[in-house]
Amino acid sequence: MRTDLKIDFVAPPLAGHLFPQLQLAKYAKLQGFDHLRFYSCPKMQAAVENAGIGFLPVLADKEAEVLGISHRPEQVMNSIKGMFGSVTMTLDLMRQFSNELRDYWQAARPDLVIVDYLSPFAGIVADELGIPWWTAIPSPTFIEVRKGPPAFLGGWEPPKTALGKCRDAFGRTLVRTFKKIVFRLFRKQIQSLGFKSIYRDDGTERMYSNEIILGLGIPELELGNEFPKAMHWIGPCPESPVFDHPAPQYEPGKKHILVSLGTQIAWAKERAEKTFREVARQLPEYVFHFTLGNTDLKEPRKENNLHFYGYIPYTPETFRNYEIIINHGGIGILYATILAGIPQLVVPQDFDQPDNAARITFHGLGLRSHGKPKELVTQIQTLLENNSYRKRTEEYQQITGRYHPGRSFVELVQKKFA
Repeated sequence: MRTDLKIDFVAPPLAGHLFPQLQLAKYAKLQGFDHLRFYSCPKMQAAVENAGIGFLPVLADKEAEVLGISHRPEQVMNSIKGMFGSVTMTLDLMRQFSNELRDYWQAARPDLVIVDYLSPFAGIVADELGIPWWTAIPSPTFIEVRKGPPAFLGGWEPPKTALGKCRDAFGRTLVRTFKKIVFRLFRKQIQSLGFKSIYRDDGTERMYSNEIILGLGIPELELGNEFPKAMHWIGPCPESPVFDHPAPQYEPGKKHILVSLGTQIAWAKERAEKTFREVARQLPEYVFHFTLGNTDLKEPRKENNLHFYGYIPYTPETFRNYEIIINHGGIGILYATILAGIPQLVVPQDFDQPDNAARITFHGLGLRSHGKPKELVTQIQTLLENNSYRKRTEEYQQITGRYHPGRSFVELVQKKFA
């Protein structure tokens, strides 16, 4: 087995994007790969270096602006203004990002680059320099499909009628048309960065690798969608670092429920605190753990049966202490919950989350909520009383457990460089 290969990883400084790649890199390191490097903003340096992997900063002087793209004070996907604002902010940063990567790779050329799907300009630079690159995508809903429900239209489930299939076809056309409009509006800026068109001649999206797309999920969770030939399903990578942080405390004889709404949607968490105070008041027999995704908060804040924690890791060992996991539909916690065999109640907020929620409800792994206190209370009771959700989740736990992402990744690398 060749372990002398130089493999670089590129990801934005967001947990749901960098940590899946870090899980792959950690496995590769265990197999003897020593020439591994990550490129991201300095915020992620400690997490990468703690895993014994090299780190090189990009956009170090623009980290606040990078984080501002996703840490928005309002919803992005439900607002045309928000979506166009995100495109504008991103393009303003990508020129510097591309130049920094080009300088790094001209000085020390890697054999292969793994690019997060939100960093497609890294693939453009790799192409320019003749470096092979693959896409890593934890949330396959972002990929434009040729069959099945399209994404970003509120979370559509598979149709049951011919009319529903027409709906899907119209929706796919709508998504494709919107992308073309965005490209046309920002054509000069995008093309100046090397992105000559959205689509290749075969109709696939140029922002994803034409060689290999590492699908960090399982096709069994999808909705009958047809993905590009480059897609290789290697399994989910929901592992999150375990920081030096107080572990959650569990009360003997009590049932516990976890509430997690991600690390980047501040406006949703602020609103949810008020909501879950009311939910906890109506369900005093349960203890609710609300994780804020903030490692700076060291001591838990307790309000009767509602306990606020700064950070609770997404590990099966931790999740198995809970009867239900209430989450925002982020792909990381979604798969971590499945791997723990726990039913989930999804309260989608933004981005791909409504589409992820559709997968959970369609496959009987949990329920979707609008986040109103009365509805949440009823749905929590349903999930606790109806054992079919837990049984179905345990079935998917077994299916998901058959995938070995790290091993599959290394096998693909070895096959390419054999």
